[in-house]
Amino acid sequence: MMGVVADPSGSHATSLAATNSDPVSPTHGDPGGATRFRNQIALIALGGLVLRLVLQRFEPLPPDAPLRGPSAGVVADEVWYTKVAHSLLQGNGFISPVSPHPQTALHGPLTVFLLLPSTLLEPHGYTLQRATMAVIGALAVLTLGYVGRELGGPRVGVCAAVLAAVYPGLWFNDLVATSESPAVLLLAVILLLALQYRRSPSTAKLVLMGLATGLLALDRAELALLGVLLVVPAVIAVARASSAPLGTAVRGVLVVGVLAIGVVVPWSAYNQVRFHQTVLISNNLGQTLVGANCPESYYGPLTGYDGRYCFLSDLLTLPKALNEAGSDAYFRGRAITYAEDHWHRWPVVAVLRELWLWSLWKPGWTVFMSGVYLGRAQWIAWCQIVAYWMLTPFAFYGFLVARRRRIRIASLVTMVAFTAALGLLVVGHLRYRIPAEIAWVLLGAIAGDALLARTSRRPPASVAS
Repeated sequence: MMGVVADPSGSHATSLAATNSDPVSPTHGDPGGATRFRNQIALIALGGLVLRLVLQRFEPLPPDAPLRGPSAGVVADEVWYTKVAHSLLQGNGFISPVSPHPQTALHGPLTVFLLLPSTLLEPHGYTLQRATMAVIGALAVLTLGYVGRELGGPRVGVCAAVLAAVYPGLWFNDLVATSESPAVLLLAVILLLALQYRRSPSTAKLVLMGLATGLLALDRAELALLGVLLVVPAVIAVARASSAPLGTAVRGVLVVGVLAIGVVVPWSAYNQVRFHQTVLISNNLGQTLVGANCPESYYGPLTGYDGRYCFLSDLLTLPKALNEAGSDAYFRGRAITYAEDHWHRWPVVAVLRELWLWSLWKPGWTVFMSGVYLGRAQWIAWCQIVAYWMLTPFAFYGFLVARRRRIRIASLVTMVAFTAALGLLVVGHLRYRIPAEIAWVLLGAIAGDALLARTSRRPPASVAS
């Protein structure tokens, strides 16, 4: 592990620290300010926790049975997570709530593990399981406060915590026991570690980034790539700024990669034993791709969105002997074949997928489908969409302010670009907008700092961490 980062006693490291130091950060010569900041965002996070616990009482319970009609054979995600947690506590392992496939890896295991303590205390019901997600959401509020401080100083951090606490685009995920809440927290942790590593590189931060990236993969497999895109540039930037040899950056990336893979390997090996074929993390990609590449999603009023009938029609042709992993491979093959046969529709489908994703096309249908697939209350889904519309102008203003003040927001741009790229491949469910929602909150916090600076004697931040 030695030699991963440049010698902190060297002149290059000293120059780097001087360049990256934040002149308004409470950690530089102002311990009283640091304590005040910690108290402020802790209080904000507590308020965010209370808000989430209250709003959970208005979220309907998901249907326990598999959905019927156009969504036949689909079980609500919250039901899958909670019932698999029950199965695990009963010693049965990862057993699906849907009987045709006893062994399941439909989703990553992290959320199930996080639900085990509350499931043990409440064998029936969803109250404590959802409360677990509220606590995780409050921790995300706290973490985003520190991310904001790394970006632009304490006031940006406080603004980020406030926005994260009240913004429906984040608390929307914390009302149900699904994988979105842990994903928000882990992305915030990785973002914070990457920013801190650029300011003060250390092997310990590399280790933590690797572990966090591995955990993110076990929660939402597609977001693990985003974790890598946030970490690798930070490692390379530190090596370049300190004029360290290329091997230093390579070793740093290897440390992160080996640890992330090490976190995932036990789950992948467990799946190999159960399914007798390679399942790195989950078996739900095929279902997602089938809904995104079928007649209903390529033609007609739902072009670019998730075809409700497509999964059912392919389910009827599914060979009965296949297990869940084989079914996933079958669905992937069907989706890819359809996409190749209808390649001439790609431009139209791609444009409409982006419009669905960013709530610019038929938002009412998106709200309706949130109720069908997830059992979400329609007014809660509308809150998420309307709040996103309201925050967007401030996010764009925050982007302009950050460029003017030379605040490093490349990681936030990466998160938005990743969200857009993901939208091109799948469908415009609101859950796929998580990385962009985080970026919106942080850019909105920079805008809030700029607006507050006009009415405050204290100047805004001028240089990023």
